[in-house]
Formats: sequence, C-alpha cells, structure tokens
Amino acid sequence: MGMALGGSGKDKAGPVPQVNVTPLVDVALVVLIIFMVVAPMLTKTFTLNVPPEQKDEKKPPPTSDDAIVMTLDEAGTMRLNKKVVTPAELQSELPQYLAASRHKVLHFDAADGLPYGQVVVALDSCREAGAKNIAIVTKKLGTH
Repeated sequence: MGMALGGSGKDKAGPVPQVNVTPLVDVALVVLIIFMVVAPMLTKTFTLNVPPEQKDEKKPPPTSDDAIVMTLDEAGTMRLNKKVVTPAELQSELPQYLAASRHKVLHFDAADGLPYGQVVVALDSCREAGAKNIAIVTKKLGTH
C-alpha cells in the first residue's frame, strides 16, 4: 500500500492512502490459471468392461409375404391357410405361421350362417394362440 504525503501548503490534510491493485490482479490471474489447469483433472472417469454380445445360434425363420387366413365354415371346421386344424392344434401352429409372416396379421373369415357366439369363441382362441392383429375379411375369398 502506498501513501502520498502532502506538500508544504497551508491546508495540511495529512497522508492520503492509495491502494495498489497490481499485486491483487497478479494473484487473481495466477489463481485463475491454476483452476483452468486443474479443472479438467477433476472430472470423474471410470472404465467399464461390458461383456461381448452373445450371438444367438438360431436363425430366424424365413419370412414370407403370404397372408395367414383362418376360415370357419358352416360346419364349424377351422382351417388355417386351407389346412384343417382343431383348437388344440391352432395353439401350436398359429405362432409358427405368425413367426414366418412378415406382416403378423391374421385374416379371419367366418361363414355367414354361423352363430355369433361360435365366431367369438374362434376369435378368442386365435387371440390366445398369439394373434395380436386380426383382420376380419368382409368380402368372400372364394373356395377354400
């Protein structure tokens, strides 16, 4: 800290203190440089060893663009792509058809004369077998 001494004039006020800021700025810059150098070292880093992804030996079934059609005729016979199936067989065969299909949609066609309850039971069995998307066929498909 410096001090200016007054001259030899009549109004002697005494010494006037003056603050020298140069050392303060020097210290502040040194502290700033230290923080800039140390800050990147303070980040927490850790290594993570992830096991390699296991490759599944099973190949996915080949996909096809063929539609999966479930028909229910007047006698109540269920056919899955023209193959006669029982409700028990439907539980095992429909997931295979859906796995091989690219679109994963089951098209359902029931005869017009069937009771509503019988059609709903067949739809429920398709849903239980794994069909998530069921499209009701409104136009006649032809001979089955």
